[in-house]
This record gives sequence, C-alpha cells and structure tokens, in this order.
Amino acid sequence: MSSVSSNGSETSKEQSTPRHVHLVGSSPYTTNTEFFESMSAALPGRLVHLPDGETGKRHFFVRWQTEVFDASPHILKGFEQIGDYKAYQAGSALSSQIKLGPIGYDDHAIESYAEFCKLRDQGVVPPGVRFQVSLPTPLNVIGLCLLPEYQAEAEPLYEEALMAALRRIQDVIPKENLAIQWDMAYEIGMLEFPAAFTSWFDGDGDGGGDAKQGILERFARLAGGVDEGVEMGFHLCYGDAGHKHFVEPKDMGVLVDMMNELSGVAHRAVDWIHVPVPKNRTDEAYFAPLKDLELKSETQVYLGLSHAWDLEGTRERIRVAGEFLHEFGVSTECGLGRTEKDEVLSVLGVLAEVTEPEPELHQLLDEKL
Repeated sequence: MSSVSSNGSETSKEQSTPRHVHLVGSSPYTTNTEFFESMSAALPGRLVHLPDGETGKRHFFVRWQTEVFDASPHILKGFEQIGDYKAYQAGSALSSQIKLGPIGYDDHAIESYAEFCKLRDQGVVPPGVRFQVSLPTPLNVIGLCLLPEYQAEAEPLYEEALMAALRRIQDVIPKENLAIQWDMAYEIGMLEFPAAFTSWFDGDGDGGGDAKQGILERFARLAGGVDEGVEMGFHLCYGDAGHKHFVEPKDMGVLVDMMNELSGVAHRAVDWIHVPVPKNRTDEAYFAPLKDLELKSETQVYLGLSHAWDLEGTRERIRVAGEFLHEFGVSTECGLGRTEKDEVLSVLGVLAEVTEPEPELHQLLDEKL
C-alpha cells in the first residue's frame, strides 16, 4: 500500500519520524519569558515558530476581547455565555452606534517580540525560529462575544481594526522573523454545528454553501493582509472549553475540505496548517479523508494528535495517520491556556519523545558529502 503526501504524490508506506512540533498559542504560564524559556528547553531542535504563550488575560482565546467593546456594553453576550456554543435568539438592536477601543493584539505582539529577541540574543531561543503571532479571525470575536443582532454591523468595524493591528505588527517586526497564525474555531462551528454557531451572512442559517462561501471570502481578505516574506498558517479548531469539543467530528472530512479550500483562496503561500485529532481516534476512518488533501509542497501539516499521559496512544495515532499522509509535524489539539501545568509538562514530554530534532548543520553537511 502507498500513502499520499500533501501534494498528492505517492510515497512509500513507511512513515518517517516527525521532526517539527507546532505550538498553537495559549498557555497557563505567568510570563512570556517563562513560556519562551520552557518551550525552548523542552523541545530543542523541533520548533519552527514560537508564540509568546498568550499569558495573562489572553489565556481563554477571545474572551478578553470583550474589553474592546467597553463603550458599547449593550452589544455583548454575558461573560458566562461566551464560548458556551449555544444558540441565541436575536432581539431588537438598541442603538446603531458601535464604538471600538484598542484591540491590543499589536501591543502584546510588539512587547513580546522584544522579550523574544533578548532571549534569542542570549542563546535561549534558537536562531532561525520565527516569532509567532496568533490572531483570531474576526468571525471568532464577533460570533462568540457579541449578541446576534449586532454581529453584521460590528464585523466590518472589527475587521478594519484587526487589519490595522496586523499592519502595525508587520511594520515593527522584520518579516524574516515573523509568522502569523489565523485561529479558526467559529468557522468550523458554523459548518459542523450551525444551530449554535449562528451566521449573519448565511441566509438560511443551515451552515451550507452561503456560510462556507462567506468564510472563504473573509479568509482571502485576511490572507491578503499578510506581507510576502512573513510566514502564514492557520489553526482549525473544534474548541477546548472544559477540554471538550463543541461537537465530535465524524472524521477529518470537514477539516480536509477546508484545508484545501482555504489554501486555494489565500493567493499567497500557506506555510502551515494545524488540525486537531481527538484522543479516542486511533482508527483509520478518522484519518482516511487525508487521502483527498491537495496542498502545495511548501505547506507543512501539523496534526494535533499528541495528548498528555498518552505516549503509546500518540505513537499509534502517528502510525495510523502515516497510512494516509507521509510527512507531517505534530502538536496538541488546541492551545494550552486551559491546561494545568502538570498536564503541560506531560504533553511536552510526549511531543519530545515522538519526534526527532532537526540535524545539526554539520550533520546535514556530512549527509550531502
């Protein structure tokens, strides 16, 4: 039996040991420096990109973005509702005036980059590793934080603010040091669970073609704002509130379809894609849609199949995935922001155990000779 690589070519069945580890973004660490130091030490020779751990108030995805709308509190869902993935009945808008404050992603990125550079100069962060900024697409903030009757009006305002923040990040951080990740959970919810992940641009609200087309159009605009030379990827997600998905995927079919579609509309290089693999899925049926993956050769796929206290299960998921995708990196299913420190340490150990570090430069030269 042969397997299929991400560019559609056939390869031998034997799966090479993954070398690269991807960190989705969030963490329970107290400071950015603590996260940089811990990840660099735990995963030597395995990181291509390194986020700042989304420390402090950023640990729970987009909840902290409610402060952007402090001047318009009437448009917000209650804090306890955010991320609960439940349906809402639209009411009557109280005011058409929506005011936004600073969204903060640019400030955090620029401050964190200074710490990143200091540690790189000290030899803590390895040379060649790029600083990763994980940004939610506007759909995630608008859909999860705002009441339905205000979503259509607020979306273009928020998208403009996010793109301005992205522009500032790219103006300050050199392109050769920067990587941008788009976090996409609400989009998967719209396709898999439209009753809870309501759409303001899908006419019948069933998560069908209109929703998908709207998702693709919006992603094309976002990807167009990332400069050439800046690496870019995206993280598709089924949620992690309470370490539970908002819906359990039947298989990777929706993920593979979106990987293909999003890559096609990006109109620029997509350097990596991250997708989740549930802990209980070691069966071929879950991974089988990977045979339909059609990506360009420069795109690295990261499978979020590593789970804490589950070394053998992680190895089995790697083995089964290798039946359908010859080369891939590994990761956790989601960020680690809702994870206790002992669980983080366990999964870091698993990630290190199932991967091989990149060869040192002298080893590469020896191989060529």
